[in-house]
Amino acid sequence: MVIIIGGGISGLSAAYELASRRVPFVLLEASDRTGGLVRTDHVDGFTIDAGADSMLATKPAAIELCEELGLGPRLMSTTPPRTAFVHAHGRLHPLPSPSIFGIPTTASGVAEYSLLPPDAREHLARAMNASVAAARPGREPDDESVADFYRRHFGAATVGLIAQPLLGGIHAGDVEKLSVTTVAPRLVAAAAEGRLFQPTPVRPDAGDGLFKALRGGMGELVSAIESRLPAGSVRVRTGAHAVSCAAPVWQVATEAGTFAARAVIIAAPAHAAARLLAHADAPLAALCAEVPYVSTVSVAFGWPRSSVGHPLAGSGFVVARQHSRLRITACTWVSSKWQDRAPPDMVLLRVFLGGALDADAVDLPDAALVDIAANDISAVLGITGAPVLVRVERWPKAGAQHNVGHAARQARVGERLATLPGLFVAGSGFHSIGVPDCIADGRAAAARAAAFVELR
Repeated sequence: MVIIIGGGISGLSAAYELASRRVPFVLLEASDRTGGLVRTDHVDGFTIDAGADSMLATKPAAIELCEELGLGPRLMSTTPPRTAFVHAHGRLHPLPSPSIFGIPTTASGVAEYSLLPPDAREHLARAMNASVAAARPGREPDDESVADFYRRHFGAATVGLIAQPLLGGIHAGDVEKLSVTTVAPRLVAAAAEGRLFQPTPVRPDAGDGLFKALRGGMGELVSAIESRLPAGSVRVRTGAHAVSCAAPVWQVATEAGTFAARAVIIAAPAHAAARLLAHADAPLAALCAEVPYVSTVSVAFGWPRSSVGHPLAGSGFVVARQHSRLRITACTWVSSKWQDRAPPDMVLLRVFLGGALDADAVDLPDAALVDIAANDISAVLGITGAPVLVRVERWPKAGAQHNVGHAARQARVGERLATLPGLFVAGSGFHSIGVPDCIADGRAAAARAAAFVELR
């Protein structure tokens, strides 16, 4: 028997893996639904993902799970053109192609990069020329911030104009703190191998784009996993209060009573894991409590297409807030990015606020959030009139921050877990970034738990 604490995508993936191996389990979820940050709402012809709206195709775990679940025919790619933009100095600047995390990999891309001022383009061109001339690997620090990496390799101007809106925006974090080794390992590997300015080799499926979504929204993945789990194995509205061990049995106390098993997988946020483990292992709980989290908000809008002056030819934009008057961090053009997300002659947009650099946003009233979001994107996209749909989603303390030192801390977490046979962790507070990683991590934790209980 295995107990899984947490019914987000990591916990669900662990449950699916255990079910596939025919290992008995119970999944405990405090809220009234599973899926965590993955949820899809269907409202008046709009398909609205409340959290993640896609899966990174270059990380195979999510796509492979979809195929196993029979969702392969439901997968779709982003609609061309896939151009993304950065808002700075009062306008939208297209990101160059090809590029890697906003850095052009061709001389023409550098020369035509309107986002960067002339002196910054000259600096980047010199860096490119020096890199191409040297064409040899270099020694990279074991860990450093995204900001320090961009300063060293691309120049100071790229921190506020490229790194913060892109990598800071994706992770709702502060690039002065985010670990480049953890959040952008491709960049670190490219620098170490002396190929920072070499375009990524084109894959046979590159024309399909880097991201995949499900035709009915990401909620289809949650429903498909749930349909494969044994009846009665999922207990919603059953929050865990504490984890303890009376070897060889682990116990989980909940409002519905105490559950006992040979193994426990904690697939909850690290701060929740810290609370659960406070009495079971104080050193491990302290390590979990060190993982910082941020809160974010998304506001979905539906407008008549005739109300939006911008062509919306692309996937959306991120905001270089040091160089912009906008408070929002990004806007996704959902109905341009994915097919059938809005009724005919309508557009669906998602606007994001909050994160590490705007921690107070999550506490604003809905009306204030809607006003900020609507005013900001209306000014950028030439929108007139009132929206026909508005939905506000708050995600308090939901964004784990993989800051400098995160990898070293996770190594110490692993050392503590090695002293606690039968206890496993999974999820974004530990090793995972994004849906594919959470799926892979959840399934891997379940495989280890299954092996453990089968040996006993």
